[in-house]
Amino acid sequence: MVASNVTVFAGVSLFVFGAIFGSGVTALSWRLPRGMSWVHGRSRCPACSHVLGPLDLVPILSWALARGRCRYCGVRVSPRYPLIELMCAAWAVLAWTRLGLVPELLPVLLWGWLLVALTVIDLDFKLLPDALTLPGTVLAVIAALLGPGAQHALLGMVVGSGYLWLFAWIWRVFLKREGMGGGDIKLAAMFGALLGPVGAFLTISFAAFAGALAGGLLMARRRGDLRSELPFGTCLAPAAMAVFLWGDRAVEAYLSLVRH
Repeated sequence: MVASNVTVFAGVSLFVFGAIFGSGVTALSWRLPRGMSWVHGRSRCPACSHVLGPLDLVPILSWALARGRCRYCGVRVSPRYPLIELMCAAWAVLAWTRLGLVPELLPVLLWGWLLVALTVIDLDFKLLPDALTLPGTVLAVIAALLGPGAQHALLGMVVGSGYLWLFAWIWRVFLKREGMGGGDIKLAAMFGALLGPVGAFLTISFAAFAGALAGGLLMARRRGDLRSELPFGTCLAPAAMAVFLWGDRAVEAYLSLVRH
């Protein structure tokens, strides 16, 4: 019973901790691509510029209690804010469930939260800032060194970034178009360092499948506009998080099918 209570307390604490960091991720993903400091300055309503108070900044609850509207001007507030906070909270709990309370948990949590920020920024601006991918790579290396996957960190970076670099080169040489940005290649180094070569390959494969599916849906809605560009980072970052959590099970399931 005591152990069960401790587990529940740890899970709830991590959920709250993740939601608080999720609030920071929303600020980071809004301010960084706009050239604003995400450390200094008070949060404001994007519509009326009213400075938000403590009651407006409680993760998830503030948005829900205000029924998704600004308390000062009544303008509807996007549900993306509580969704980002929920994603970060869920990541904290799931990563803890995957690893336990071990030294590498903290850098893994920060790595995942940066991936959430990169997903949002790439979706809005088709941009993967070095200010996030480079620290994310450092965090991935630290987590790998603290965990059992240190020997695969460098190879994972080479496989991940090298595979996308080769794809970009082929696309540019033969199709005379830019098919992959430098940010995607740096992002691949970020997740490859933690996931290793197999995890990097799985991430790119899952992201490519998701990207093809999403691209097909976009083309159908736009009546076959082949020139529309899909930011690949919005597929790579969530795929990397999924592979970290469930990649081992995916590999085991595949090997089980092959053997039978």
